[in-house]
Amino acid sequence: MRALAAGWLVVACGDDSSGPGGTLTATANDSIGDTFGAGATQLDLTALTITRDTGGIDIALDFTATVFSPVSGNANAVFGQVDFDVDQDTLTGLSSIVDFYRPPGSGSTAMGVDYFLDLFLYNADSTVDILDTLGAIMGQVRPVFNGSRISVRIRRGLFGGDDAFVNAAAIIGTNAEPTDIAPNNGHLQVGTGLVAPYQPTTALRRTTRTWGSPWAAPKR
Repeated sequence: MRALAAGWLVVACGDDSSGPGGTLTATANDSIGDTFGAGATQLDLTALTITRDTGGIDIALDFTATVFSPVSGNANAVFGQVDFDVDQDTLTGLSSIVDFYRPPGSGSTAMGVDYFLDLFLYNADSTVDILDTLGAIMGQVRPVFNGSRISVRIRRGLFGGDDAFVNAAAIIGTNAEPTDIAPNNGHLQVGTGLVAPYQPTTALRRTTRTWGSPWAAPKR
């Protein structure tokens, strides 16, 4: 059963949001001050927003303060990952990095991850990679840092041509540690706007990434 978490989601629709040509925006708002790191710098998410259209998705990560790209050299730069369940099937894919690092007992994303946006490793042209869970690079995107927001456009082709109705969850932090996730439990669903609690029925391949290190696909 899926339950709507009050205060977490705002959904705005335009055009025909139910079909391949529809546009849909969904937001998972995150509480201020709910960071869980140990260091002096606690990057704090306030929202994860995804807008889906016929060509792909636009992602916005909002924070309580100005954010900086790692290529800026700023000591408090943002690192992290956004995970996507494009077939919206908990039983396929990889366990989420959000679940690997979330505070103990705080729930789960309820996602089987198929692709992810890697905000750890930046290329020479300031782009980052979209990868599948076997480590194949699907392509590059360029995050835009503007005040307290990070924005990214991902075209459908980088999801293997999927219809871009996706489930998603994000984790961010400094280079030293993760500090916040969104949403705090469940996931943002671009389709119906529901946050689903985790009810596993089978074991996924497990994420084992060391924070801040290059990602490697787990062995099957």
